[in-house]
Amino acid sequence: MKRSYFTAFCLLLLCSVSVLKAQDVYQPGYVILNDGIRLSGTIILYANSPWLNQQHIFLKDSAAVAANPNGDVKPKKYKTGDIKYYQVGDRKFDKVHYVESSDLHFRILGSNDHMLERLTAGRIASYRYYSYPPDMDTFTGSYEDYEKRKTHELLAGYKILARKDNDGKYHDILNDGIKDYLKDAPDIMKKYDDGTYGNEPSASGKGLMAKMIARAKKTTFKQQEADAIVAAFNEFNQEYPAKK
Repeated sequence: MKRSYFTAFCLLLLCSVSVLKAQDVYQPGYVILNDGIRLSGTIILYANSPWLNQQHIFLKDSAAVAANPNGDVKPKKYKTGDIKYYQVGDRKFDKVHYVESSDLHFRILGSNDHMLERLTAGRIASYRYYSYPPDMDTFTGSYEDYEKRKTHELLAGYKILARKDNDGKYHDILNDGIKDYLKDAPDIMKKYDDGTYGNEPSASGKGLMAKMIARAKKTTFKQQEADAIVAAFNEFNQEYPAKK
């Protein structure tokens, strides 16, 4: 029997908060506010629900922690609209404007700004983007099974967004391909086609069946494909920097 996701929302929220709180780990980091002010302290990164990292951060100010090292320092919440950059350890997050037209949500309409983890910087800028849980949904079976399935889909369904030379909008390169990004770097494109970066070699010029198998492998080994694209982009940014 189908049940409404909305009717279970309040219960889900309470359960999710309790679970996430038990898993929260504050790590050293800092945030740059829109007015340029830098605040240092410790920040939470959500590993099991990384889309939350795109919407807000909780920061415990370093001065407050130093003044009360053994006490319970209350963190302050900063939303995407408050900040333009933050860093936790060696992971960097920039504010990126991206409209996921196939997956709009009431809570982000009117903004479409997200704090996305930076993967490459230079002529080709790229970021990892996670879709958000649906505002409303239906499901069959137990809610626990639904939640596990939906979380798995969101974690596995991330996008790699890229833009070259600050030109135009960001595009999902795992779906669109990277040929246009490397057209002025044939040496790097060839290495990618050959599978040098650990990716599945391209099936250009082969039969339809071979191309279908190669595409299936790219989907199955998505993380390896993403890592290979990032490696190729990093090499491009190093070898083909912007002209001064």
